Amino acid sequence: MNRIFRNLTIALALPICAQALFAAPTRENLVTRIVNSEYALEEIMAKRDTQIPSSIFEEAKGIIITLNYRGGFFLGGQAGRGVLVAKNPLTGEWGVPAFVSTGGANFGLQFGVKEVDTVYLIMDEATVRRAYTGRFDLSADAAAVAGPKGVRREANESDDYKNANILVYTTTKGLFAGVSVKAGWVKPDNAATKIFYDTPYNAPEIVLSDWFELPSEAQALINRINFYTRGGY
Repeated sequence: MNRIFRNLTIALALPICAQALFAAPTRENLVTRIVNSEYALEEIMAKRDTQIPSSIFEEAKGIIITLNYRGGFFLGGQAGRGVLVAKNPLTGEWGVPAFVSTGGANFGLQFGVKEVDTVYLIMDEATVRRAYTGRFDLSADAAAVAGPKGVRREANESDDYKNANILVYTTTKGLFAGVSVKAGWVKPDNAATKIFYDTPYNAPEIVLSDWFELPSEAQALINRINFYTRGGY
């Protein structure tokens, strides 16, 4: 995917961004969201200083990949969309994706808009359940910290992250392992999930099911997650 084209698309969409965030998505929009999520994960994994160790993928119980857009004057807002994939607790295999929305706020003198793609590795099943059943706030409802980076953990790296429910990775370089992430929230986007699967079921029934087939449009994303889980880079 062409990064310049994607950024141009975001810039052109900003005047109607607020309205679009709450409009009912089409299935085509949702397929694009999955493709962009795969691209965001690939970009994070392509650089050693933002790369997620395969051991973290192996230990994780779920993954949320979000595409967030920040902007404003003096009062900065943040909103985004993404996908959630959970491991089946019986098989340990990555399941089918559901959709999530994210948000938050930050104060200060801010100009322009910055795209912040983020990957959240969820390390326990209780937090996965929170992610697909209702809104939760990072740090208030779950301990979120920046995760360790690189192909493998450095021997002298801090182990502060080991007690966190969520490990956070972004396309930026400013997060150091163990640093708390205190802002933002995540909640299931059940309307989008129902549209994508053409079903009356909500995220809980879909994410942990063994009877929802993986749509062909999501196969590449799941293949990539499995590739990184097995140690590929």
